[in-house]
Amino acid sequence: MQKPFPLLAAAAAALGAAMLAIPSSAHHAFASEFDSSRPVVLNGTVTRVRFVNPHSWLYLDVRDRSGAVTNWGFEFGTPSSLRRIGITRATVVPGTRVRIAGFRAKNNGAFGYSTTLVLPDGSTYETGGAPDAPSPPVN
Repeated sequence: MQKPFPLLAAAAAALGAAMLAIPSSAHHAFASEFDSSRPVVLNGTVTRVRFVNPHSWLYLDVRDRSGAVTNWGFEFGTPSSLRRIGITRATVVPGTRVRIAGFRAKNNGAFGYSTTLVLPDGSTYETGGAPDAPSPPVN
């Protein structure tokens, strides 16, 4: 009679491997870091782009009414999700003027969550990815 242990061990290993292969939908919720009651729409010049996991980041210099410049950072979706919608490193090189719509960070810093990116030619991309992030207007 064959012992059931090798069969059970193989089944457990296969199940464990399958569970590791299932991607996580999010490691944190939008609402844990960003405030949906504080939409923001900014125009600025890209200074830096980071296509890194788990979230990409785009930094831009934004000039206020007084002429002061603040460097804002916006969280985007994953690099692979951005590639799927057509955003690559060549799309948003430093020096590019962009409009970003999104939501401010709860810490009141110059950070936000991007939901929409508009390029100089009018191309518009939905850049978010958090299932609980609302979409603000881009005007």
